[in-house]
Amino acid sequence: MGAPLYGLFLLFQAVTRLGGLGDFGITGALGLQTGTMLGRKDESGLRQLLASARTLFLLIAGGLCVLFWVLSPWLPKWLGFESIPGAGSMTWLFVYGGLSLAVMIVSGYFACLNYAHGTVTWPIFPTLFLTQALAPFFHWRLALLQMPLWIQLMPYLGSTIIVTFLGWRMLKWSHPWLGNLRPLLHDTVQWKSLAGASWWIYLITVGTLIYFTTDRLVIGAVMGTDVIPKYQANYKACELLVTVIVTAAFVGFPKINQWISSPDQGDRKRLLMELNRLSIFEVVLGSGAVLGYILFNDLFVRLWLGQAYQAPLAWQFAFAANLAVTVSGNAGIQVSTRAGDKGLKLAGTVAAGTGLLNLALSLLSVKLGSITGVAVATVIAQSLSSIFLGTITCRYLGLSTVPWVARCWLLPMVLTLAAAGLKELFPRESVADFSILTACFAILFLLVCRLAGFTIEMLRAEVAQIRRMIGLA
Repeated sequence: MGAPLYGLFLLFQAVTRLGGLGDFGITGALGLQTGTMLGRKDESGLRQLLASARTLFLLIAGGLCVLFWVLSPWLPKWLGFESIPGAGSMTWLFVYGGLSLAVMIVSGYFACLNYAHGTVTWPIFPTLFLTQALAPFFHWRLALLQMPLWIQLMPYLGSTIIVTFLGWRMLKWSHPWLGNLRPLLHDTVQWKSLAGASWWIYLITVGTLIYFTTDRLVIGAVMGTDVIPKYQANYKACELLVTVIVTAAFVGFPKINQWISSPDQGDRKRLLMELNRLSIFEVVLGSGAVLGYILFNDLFVRLWLGQAYQAPLAWQFAFAANLAVTVSGNAGIQVSTRAGDKGLKLAGTVAAGTGLLNLALSLLSVKLGSITGVAVATVIAQSLSSIFLGTITCRYLGLSTVPWVARCWLLPMVLTLAAAGLKELFPRESVADFSILTACFAILFLLVCRLAGFTIEMLRAEVAQIRRMIGLA
């Protein structure tokens, strides 16, 4: 594709992700309310809620699609998109964006119901295969044919449609009535109920998307799109690792959501045990991912794109720190949104506030000409979010805040600093330096496991559970 066209592609991806804010948090609100009703065994109320929600989702998806189509001749100019050789029509690019956005919103309806009911393991496999392997392969083939960018993106739309269909079918297989497509009702009371929660979910979504899109948008607007591929290439491994670990952790949250809503004391005990176990695993997995990223990223980027795309260690430290903070604090962040109405409101306020802080610090950094500053801005904002939301979770569940913050933020941050420092001491990729670095990283990892509270018994229990899931036990 070339750096300018690839940069335009990444910039458009960021815009469409921000366009996904158009569901106004309805998807997240529906997921939370569905999990709560399942925990209370309120089937009749849930049927009414879903009938109204289906109508609302269709109206939002159709309305946003039409809005994109109508404004497509002007949106490229308003958003600063300039056509470059090989890009094709910017108008058709945003027509595609409207259709893609509508499909994503419909897909979100089935995804949130699968998630709330606990069908979260099997949907991962087709999603990863279609969106992370098959669609990029066909994109590559279309790019070799020098097709316009909007045609190159069609495999992603196709994969989303297939994932949507599979999400619906998995819902029908696991819990048939949750997958019903009718009736479609207009219930103002239910819509208001969803809107009450969706506003705070919307703020959380805004803050989260700012973390993932601010860097590219700000750098592209001030420094041009040429540098975006290098920046994104060195962050790509971190992004994939965050997605894999957080997605794996989501397997436990449907039950956590139901246990929080349950009045049974036994469920309360299971909640605290599962949350502690999940938090420990996230810290350990996040720490391992940080060490692997710092150890292998230079080699990965050089083999993938070439020496010219390698980034300075300062960039890699910031990317690794963001990975560490995001993954290790995920349990506290997620549970805070389930900590009653007050917890949801505080979580929305914190997420939006730290997202705006991230944006402000990123803008300041690019004005000063510092790309490293843009990456560090995300670390600062995400750290504050993790600490504040972890504190909300601890207060709601009656846990001690200081040990939680020490394990979920301080420990992974110290690990990342130590790993980056060792990389600076042994920068060469000689056998001797690599061996020393690997040995030091292994010691650091074992130390983190010990301090986080990870035990061999926990590992054995997890392996046994995985074996049961795949039918080997």
